[in-house]
Amino acid sequence: MNKSEELWNIVVKEGLNNYNNRKEQPELQTLFLVGTPKSGKTTLIHAFLDKDDEPKASLPVEYTYIRRTNKHMVKDICYIWEVDITNITFVSQLTKSEGLEKISLLLVIDLLHVQDLWNAFETVESFKKNMEAETKTIVNFGIIGMKYDLFEDLTTEKKLILCRITKHYATILDGHLIFCAKKDRTTLKVAKDLFSHLAFTTKFSHQLRFDLSSPIIIPRGGENKSEINYLHHTFETQFAHKPIVTKRDDDDPAEDLNYTNDVIDKRREKCLEESGKP
Repeated sequence: MNKSEELWNIVVKEGLNNYNNRKEQPELQTLFLVGTPKSGKTTLIHAFLDKDDEPKASLPVEYTYIRRTNKHMVKDICYIWEVDITNITFVSQLTKSEGLEKISLLLVIDLLHVQDLWNAFETVESFKKNMEAETKTIVNFGIIGMKYDLFEDLTTEKKLILCRITKHYATILDGHLIFCAKKDRTTLKVAKDLFSHLAFTTKFSHQLRFDLSSPIIIPRGGENKSEINYLHHTFETQFAHKPIVTKRDDDDPAEDLNYTNDVIDKRREKCLEESGKP
């Protein structure tokens, strides 16, 4: 046997070994996209699938799945759940009922409408603590801040506060953090890489970037914890919103200071005087 034949036999043997040892069963993953309505959950799925159609409004809980061919030419599967953050208990219920040993949770936040941001982070942090106390399920976290293009219009002070808060909770959750704009190819590429990492355990190899002049990227373990009490106070100061007051049926609109009108009020006072009513 000459050297060419010997080399060929080695190649054939190696190929047969690889074929016989190939991974025949697909990897099954479960990814939950959690966030407020219109935060960008469906937009991210469409971006990952390279779909151009405009996303429709999602139900409180929606399901789909995606497949990806691995190096063994087997199609791995990821089950995708879109979950409104008010229904986050669905995540733990499904995880327990299905006996899932590992899941991924991607928190999608709206960088334009941040009034409920703090509640969202505290909700997910509480979910993490409950999962750790009640199950042995491994949870991989990620945070994506959507609408970065509109976020740029905020004042420098507000941008700094939001960046520090999101960075803090990424550290608490031990997850990756990125900001993204759906019409910006560069940030969308990073978002798709993070999506792929959580859905199919591919590598997420982007370097840390914390600069207000560009979308931030903070890989898992890239930062230390911040002073949360200071951040909470600063957030409430900058982004405080008026509480919603529920009106009673016996409320008199005429006494509501939100609807004052000088001409009408004077006429009303005159009518009350003439009628003898107080």
